[in-house]
Amino acid sequence: MELREFSVLVERLYEAALHPEGWQTVATDLARAFESGSCAIQLRDLADGRTLILSNTDNYDAKSLADYEAHYYANDPYVDGALKIGFGIPLLGHKIVDANALLNSELYADWGKGIGVFHLTGAMMAVDSGAIAGIGIHRAYGSTDYTVEDQHAVGLILPHLTRALQMYRKLNGLERQGQIGLAALEALTVGVMVVDAAGRLLFSNTVAERLLQKGQGIAASHGHLRAQLADRNLVLQHTIREAVAGFSGRSSHTGMLVMPRRDGLPLSLLVCPAPGDRLGSNRLKAAAIIFVNNPDDRVTPTEAALSAQFRLTPAEARLTAALLDGEHVDDYVQRTGLSLHTVKTQLKAIFAKTGSGRQADLIRVVLANPVLRMCRPG
Repeated sequence: MELREFSVLVERLYEAALHPEGWQTVATDLARAFESGSCAIQLRDLADGRTLILSNTDNYDAKSLADYEAHYYANDPYVDGALKIGFGIPLLGHKIVDANALLNSELYADWGKGIGVFHLTGAMMAVDSGAIAGIGIHRAYGSTDYTVEDQHAVGLILPHLTRALQMYRKLNGLERQGQIGLAALEALTVGVMVVDAAGRLLFSNTVAERLLQKGQGIAASHGHLRAQLADRNLVLQHTIREAVAGFSGRSSHTGMLVMPRRDGLPLSLLVCPAPGDRLGSNRLKAAAIIFVNNPDDRVTPTEAALSAQFRLTPAEARLTAALLDGEHVDDYVQRTGLSLHTVKTQLKAIFAKTGSGRQADLIRVVLANPVLRMCRPG
């Protein structure tokens, strides 16, 4: 392998670590460098025992990939032999598995023969505490076997491949954490917005989007968060800058703001420091997260959630949901056609099950439960 070819391979390994779609061509590049027709890089999660073929050449079709991940990994004499020798050691297949034994093995007869996997050079790698990996570069039966020079070349690539896999695992884990964090913000019944020091809007959940679209109290103008009233906008921008500075250590600032609206009750905003990388953005070192409450929003849990929490009957859950929506008992009687006596009997049972003495207590008990508030329709 020439130095230039080696350099290109190493560069592509690190590109794949940062951009996972790059793994699609890594195996093909490696096979070409070793004048081979087959290559696969596998990653095994030690927690669930699942094996993933991260990169492979075209000789692997969908069935062969699925069969290997589901069955043949546990019956691969190359893997067994490599694990006995140890991690990070470049190998030649004929030194760990007898050729005749391989020809008669289930792996070759039922799987490897069909895709041209017989001769091998490669290695097993300890990626981190939760995963191991393996690389196999193959030639078909009847082709020229690999040499010590090939083994040496694998040894040169191995440290870079191991490091690329470590980076991939770490970045993939961070991405999952970011996705979970964003999903949690989306589930909240309050509006959530993330902005940078200049007030540029980076994220908003569905509740906040509805508020911004109405443009009452706050709005988004050219991608920046603005207060509806000019004097409150100066206060909002100052509070955002202080919150971002608070995360960077220059101050310790969390701001509570009231945003008047021309129509309706004012909005309540809480502006806090928030590191951008925990919100799914690795481009930001710091940001501000803004929680906003819309007093016009009625957050009524689903009837199923009310039934599960308080052991209400379906009829009792329907009445509770109606009361939480602000419906008066007399209006509920008229709408449903039930008798006033029946509704009062249901209400008495609801009070007993929720530990409430009156409707105001009932509403307080339900809306004070943040999990119930998240169980809203849709």
